[in-house]
Amino acid sequence: MTPELIYMLKVNVGIALFYAFYKLFCGSDTFFKWRRIALLSFLTLSFLYPLLNIQTWIKEQPAIYELTDYYTLLITGNTNTNNEIATTAVTAPTPTLMTLFTWVYFIGVALLSARFIIQLLSIFRLSLISKEETVNGIRIKNLPYPNNPFSFWHWVFIYLPELKENERQEILTHELTHTRQLHSIDVIASEVVNIICWMNPFMWLLKGEIRLNLEYLADHTVMESGTNRQQYQYHLLGLANQHKQTGLYNNFNLLHLKKRIIMMNKRRTRTAGRIKYALFAPLTAALLLVSNIETVARTTERITNEVVETVAAIQTPKPGAVDTPAVYQDNDQIFTIVEVMPEFVDGGMQGCLKFLMDNTKYPEQAKRDKISGKVSVKFVIEKDGSITDAKVVRADNPVFNEEALRVVNSMPKWKPGKQRGKEVRVSYTVPVIFSLDGKGYQKAMSTAKGNTKSNATQAQSGSDFDENQLFQIVEEMPEFPGGMGACLKFLMANTEYPEKAKAQKVEGKVSVKFVVEKDGSISNPQIIKGGNPLLNDEALRVVNSMPKWKPGKQRGKVVRVGYTVPIIFKLQ
Repeated sequence: MTPELIYMLKVNVGIALFYAFYKLFCGSDTFFKWRRIALLSFLTLSFLYPLLNIQTWIKEQPAIYELTDYYTLLITGNTNTNNEIATTAVTAPTPTLMTLFTWVYFIGVALLSARFIIQLLSIFRLSLISKEETVNGIRIKNLPYPNNPFSFWHWVFIYLPELKENERQEILTHELTHTRQLHSIDVIASEVVNIICWMNPFMWLLKGEIRLNLEYLADHTVMESGTNRQQYQYHLLGLANQHKQTGLYNNFNLLHLKKRIIMMNKRRTRTAGRIKYALFAPLTAALLLVSNIETVARTTERITNEVVETVAAIQTPKPGAVDTPAVYQDNDQIFTIVEVMPEFVDGGMQGCLKFLMDNTKYPEQAKRDKISGKVSVKFVIEKDGSITDAKVVRADNPVFNEEALRVVNSMPKWKPGKQRGKEVRVSYTVPVIFSLDGKGYQKAMSTAKGNTKSNATQAQSGSDFDENQLFQIVEEMPEFPGGMGACLKFLMANTEYPEKAKAQKVEGKVSVKFVVEKDGSISNPQIIKGGNPLLNDEALRVVNSMPKWKPGKQRGKVVRVGYTVPIIFKLQ
């Protein structure tokens, strides 16, 4: 779900809750000015509260942070923390429900916006064709045709021929209340928000409450001016049968006439009743808290996915000079890394290199031209150990390609790889070396035998290993107490954003490599890929502060394993 969609959902939830709270506590009192302030505040707060950031405070409150963890688990329930690569079928893009929803939403926004503009233009048109006159010392716009009185901003529109003298004063008092108190601001604000949130039925209801309360305010002013209440109410009833319009203006005979009459006859609410408006503060605080908990959880989910993908990429070994991502098939998956890697039957990787060296025939053309080079050949080791689908993935010179493929296809069956105790198909890559002096394979075999810091060739082969040997991939990889999710939580909770980096708005990702010792302790952390130097020291500090891990194992023995984690610094 995109941040924009989440934001709009929060806005609409706020509108719904504020409306329900308003109807429950304030819908029947006579504090019209207070109600106006509250209603405008609802519109503002609904858009504002999702933007307010109290995430730092939330992380410092253990009890609240526990709720964040619980919510994170709910939304990351399908997050893969075992570094297994999920597969999805690639299909042609088709219209989704969300796409349809988006189109319907924007079509509605466009239509309502057009209606809004037309209403504005019609009012300006009326102001141009209406004759300006003075009635009882007040400038008004005399409508050229019969219509109910209304006002917009500082304009008061009245059709004078149909009104009696006493009625004019009532109407002027009513409409001047709208213009002097700038009620058009409320009307336009509610219309704009209604356009944005038109799919939310509570917004339509809230817009109606805003318009109705403005009429309460104007009616109340008329009553305070000394106008006879019954006479004024009969006047309203008389106007109810005339032609009426509803638009952006404040209409003298605006809807809900029955409610207006009931409110005029109602006893004034006691002053102490204003205390209930203070209850909106806890509601706003609760919305703010829930919004930030959701934001922290979503941030955790996003960083979790990003870190898991990064860790998986960093930890995946490359068995040959060149490798490519795993290939998947619907019924018979091909792996690039498995729990028990395939093994050349005679001597492991050293035996494989020796076989290639003994059986490779130097192309005559390359020998004449004194050309040397290396060809990386990728192939599949089937469940029965046979070699299939050999292809060149990188070559120093095309002259060697045919011979490289021939010698790889001539290899004997391998000991197949296993995943969860079952033989599986595994993709593998080996270098076929063409060296005129014959030293190329000798160097490769020496590397395969003695380089304890390089990839997991020995861990994947059948050779013995030294107790202090450093592995990069083992049968049982090290594990942070509680798993990768707990590791990510620890890093997030304990990483302190450097003040200089925060001031300079520096963001980035720092990859830290370290050794998980046989007792699970962390040693020799080092930056292998840094973002900004301002972030590196903090990344090393937080890695050094990690508790002991569950150590890795190779063939049942606890071993030292190199591991890499990314520390992500992102300003919120």
